[in-house]
Amino acid sequence: MAALIDLCNRALAAIAKGQIASLDEGSLESRECKRFAQPLLNEMADWSDSLAIAQARAPLAELVNDRPSEWLHRYAVPSDMAQPLAIREVGEAAQYLPLAGPSNFPLQNATPLAFLNESGSIYTNVTNATLIYTRSTVDAGSLTPLLQKAFCDELSARIAMPLTKEPKLVQTLSIMAEQSKAKALADEENKVERHQIRYVTEAEYARQGYGA
Repeated sequence: MAALIDLCNRALAAIAKGQIASLDEGSLESRECKRFAQPLLNEMADWSDSLAIAQARAPLAELVNDRPSEWLHRYAVPSDMAQPLAIREVGEAAQYLPLAGPSNFPLQNATPLAFLNESGSIYTNVTNATLIYTRSTVDAGSLTPLLQKAFCDELSARIAMPLTKEPKLVQTLSIMAEQSKAKALADEENKVERHQIRYVTEAEYARQGYGA
């Protein structure tokens, strides 16, 4: 929680307001920070699928399958899930993997495994499935410097009206917040190494020694 307090104080400083020691101290500043800070962290998890700090991977807990004619398995969604991204199956430990070449890395990227997210359940035909997903919130302590600035600028824009009653200041802060958000998201996008999923022909596999 200390990290969140620090960020709140940076947002308060941007509108020339005093620091707070706790979100529950009872001051007007702490009340407005408490009202806006956590919802903003929740929103940040949805800013982009490229936010590494918002992504997670977890084995799924199996539920009684209420659609046995449609899917082989039904799982409970993780409690902190915002959006499912991919299903992974548990395979045997690889004995050999290529260092480079035409293969997909990881190999499971070549064949996205089918699933359905509906009514709090994940349906799939994968046994002992693992889910890759985005969280419903992010931890203030895990924000990168540019994401910290984006958070502080956005928070200051939101608390400025109830604390200062100055519309022009709010407008200026809102513009700064949009710029900070765009810069932070561009930085996060640039950090993601993207590999195009491709079809590997039998001939290419043969040249790598597979199927010999």
